[in-house]
Amino acid sequence: MGNAQKSAKYLYLSLLGALAVLCIAAGIWWFIRGQQPAEPQYLLKDNGGHPALYTIDGSGPLARYDEIYTRLLPEGDALALQQGVPITDERELQKRLEDYGL
Repeated sequence: MGNAQKSAKYLYLSLLGALAVLCIAAGIWWFIRGQQPAEPQYLLKDNGGHPALYTIDGSGPLARYDEIYTRLLPEGDALALQQGVPITDERELQKRLEDYGL
């Protein structure tokens, strides 16, 4: 192998290694960025014995879920609803409501 071929091979492997490091760094950045919790948009709170949806600043209720009775929920869930459960999006709202029996 001549010097030109060794030099080309070295350059190729160096570029390939740099590209691999760049891809790993981008993946780590993307993973960390995705781990940051989303800001809550709503609060799910007890309203007259039923969960109700409020904006994060407390205005509302935007919706009330009369099919669910908070007194029938486990104590931890009922206490959390008295304090207000932060909700980030529609998917989380649906999951919570399903957990509460809707």
